[in-house]
Amino acid sequence: MSINYNNSFRISSPINMPKAMDSYTFANMMNEAARNQGVNPDYTDEVLQKMLDYQAGRLRENNGLDPVADGSKYEDRWTKGYANTDIWDAMFKDQVFSQEHNLSLQGGNKKLTYYASLNLLDQGGMLNFGKEAMTRYNINAKISAQITNWLRFNYSQRFTRRDETRPTYFTDSYFNDLGRSNWPNMPIYDRNGNINHDNPRRLVEGGDRKVQRDRNYYQGAFIIEPIKNWITNVEFNYSINEISTKALNLEWYNYDPAGNKIVTGQQNTDLKESDQKENYWNLNVYSTYSRTFADKHNFKIMGGFQAEEWDYHYFDVTKYGVISGDYPEFNLTTGMSASGEEKATVVTGDSKDWATAGFYGRLNYDYDGRYLLEVNMRYDGSSRFRRESRWQISPSFSLGWNIAQEKFFESLSNTVNHLKLRFSYGKLGNQNTTDYYPTYRKMTYSPGAGSWLQEGVKPNTAQVGSLISTELTWESVSSYNFGLDYGLFNNRLTGAFDYFIRYTKDMVGPAPQLPITLGLNPPKVNNCDLQTRGWEVSVSWKDRLKNGLGYGISASLSDQVTYIDSYPGNKSGSIDSYMAGKKDGLIWGYETIGIARSDEEMRAHLEQLDRNYERHHGVAPSTPLQGQSQLGSQWAAGDIMYKDINGDGIVGGGSRTWDDHGDLKILGDSYSHYFYGIDLTADWKGFDFRCFLQGVLKKDFWPGGSNYFWGVRGGYSKWHTLGLEQHNDYFRANPIGLDGHEIPANLDSYYPRPIFSSNSDGNTYGAKNQKTQTRYMQDAGYMRLKNLQIGYSLPSTWMHKIGISKCRVYVSGENLLTFTSLSNIFDPETATGVAGGNTYPLSRTWSFGLSVTL
Repeated sequence: MSINYNNSFRISSPINMPKAMDSYTFANMMNEAARNQGVNPDYTDEVLQKMLDYQAGRLRENNGLDPVADGSKYEDRWTKGYANTDIWDAMFKDQVFSQEHNLSLQGGNKKLTYYASLNLLDQGGMLNFGKEAMTRYNINAKISAQITNWLRFNYSQRFTRRDETRPTYFTDSYFNDLGRSNWPNMPIYDRNGNINHDNPRRLVEGGDRKVQRDRNYYQGAFIIEPIKNWITNVEFNYSINEISTKALNLEWYNYDPAGNKIVTGQQNTDLKESDQKENYWNLNVYSTYSRTFADKHNFKIMGGFQAEEWDYHYFDVTKYGVISGDYPEFNLTTGMSASGEEKATVVTGDSKDWATAGFYGRLNYDYDGRYLLEVNMRYDGSSRFRRESRWQISPSFSLGWNIAQEKFFESLSNTVNHLKLRFSYGKLGNQNTTDYYPTYRKMTYSPGAGSWLQEGVKPNTAQVGSLISTELTWESVSSYNFGLDYGLFNNRLTGAFDYFIRYTKDMVGPAPQLPITLGLNPPKVNNCDLQTRGWEVSVSWKDRLKNGLGYGISASLSDQVTYIDSYPGNKSGSIDSYMAGKKDGLIWGYETIGIARSDEEMRAHLEQLDRNYERHHGVAPSTPLQGQSQLGSQWAAGDIMYKDINGDGIVGGGSRTWDDHGDLKILGDSYSHYFYGIDLTADWKGFDFRCFLQGVLKKDFWPGGSNYFWGVRGGYSKWHTLGLEQHNDYFRANPIGLDGHEIPANLDSYYPRPIFSSNSDGNTYGAKNQKTQTRYMQDAGYMRLKNLQIGYSLPSTWMHKIGISKCRVYVSGENLLTFTSLSNIFDPETATGVAGGNTYPLSRTWSFGLSVTL
């Protein structure tokens, strides 16, 4: 029997965290955005001076927020606060400790082998406020028994429990909330030490959410060989995934200058408990027979049956009026709102299920290991589709030629050890289309959701679902693959090249365009075909020198491009939908000339557009200086000058069709291209080393309307403003700020002038400068040192003396270095999530560990 124990102690730090402006710089940006909108600035000179005094350490007695004259409450923290808070620095810890332990044992004999392991992971959370932690437990067990000469039984079981605790308020939308209305002039704590900031206050006082995730996996198999080379496998898999959640919503408070609580925010308290459970069964029975004729003709035939079933059950209960946050139980709730009114308990639930069945067969043939053939056939059915569309045939085959085994290649065999050409074709079905049962129209039932009282109560309502197509069926994916494998110099140099073409037929695409008089959204159908072409190349070199140094390098590079083969639904040729013959994921936008450094430069640009108009149309525009009016109005210094690509004197998107897209052009596509990885390894006299780098060479990224990218978000009011250090590089025609503390003019800025907007004047103001355009397209390609590890295995002669077979210590680092051209507001691996405001910080982690085998 062998026993192994290994551990890992980790220290993690968040990386690429946003860095807030100082409050004085932020307040001046806010004032500038208000002036550009034509409204009065929020921050007076008195408040600006207080910010400077606070930062200089001269004004700290009220911690950045003064009481009103009578002391009954604090001043408005948004416009009168003068602290200097970096909310991200305050919200997240600099370092978090985690640990993982694993204990395993294995042993046996020819008749019986066994394996068992225990694992514990205790991971701390990044939040500075509220409770955040995760603990995971794993138990694994395997056994293999040779019952008779012709019967073997294998069984494995795995249990995983994951306990998570985090504040109820800490949901996916938390980072979106953090990215707006968290201004650096607002203090975290008031003068009495009470939390005075919504985000941390809600994390601490608003209740916790506890989630327990249990997963059980059971796998059993009988391997039967009644006669030589005829083997039958009977496999059964069963898994249970259960998630139990208890979420507590509590009141959270403001505090007055005397330290008294003032109820705010979440008035009604409630306790919600939910449970969801998934069951999955899979039966797989197959039998194979192999035979060799004349020592060179090798045959293998296989046939089998597979069936799977999945079901899902969910329910949750919400009850109001929590008596004590320390004892969150349903029998300790009142069922009352904060105002004393009875509030009904809410109970909801849901169930889903599906099943599949399939028959399959395979034939393998090779001649003397040189010529290889494999033919497969599947016949699969899914409960998700109507009877007449339920079944699908999926054929596949592969061919291989092991050139290195040919006699004419013998003269090169000492150099080229392995050389194989291969080709394959395969067709598979995809049942995951638009819904679990997409061909059936659903009706939504909502108890007590009516708008008018009937006999003193709101009636129940039922709503007819959207239109459906009864003919929806499998999506089919056909793949062609051409490949080459090679090995040279005693297989020290190995590699492979693959080129593939994948056709997705009958994909459920955007609904076809139907007359608006239909009155409902048109149903989705199998109406789209995609084609994806791609390739992958990998190469590896491994060797060991005479001095005992072993080393290796492996590298891979891949890319793929997707095209729309056919789609009949886009009859207008819209660039905002699928279009046959065009690439998928295209990003359309305008070409930026630059930011106007003066009103005169902007006027000259608009006058040039008027000349373009007259040259194109033969007459002068009826209203001059309106060449960018489709994008906005009131153009001035600090605004974007867009290029009139088609020369008609009107900058715009035309009809947004392929035939008429105005001045829009393709700026890139939303897919990542040229994925690569580099793996370096070495070992020498017990020391081992590994360095792994990964990245993407090309990734076009448009940040959209992200607060994180723009700061002052075009088309929105001041309440959507975020102030990061990068946002200070905005256009300023003149110095701003207090005398002696001026923020200099910035005529060569990266960002346009900041402008607040109301709901009705978005294009008039800020949104006009934030159209999709070349100036702000981001290159999100990157290289990251994903892992660096150094280890040392103690000499076995030492270890054997104390009863230890192996002992290794190591240190490892993850996410240590990143090289990218992307704006440092974002991380290249999480940019899309950050832009949407819903991404947890990525971490740099140092691990120290020990592995011991007895």
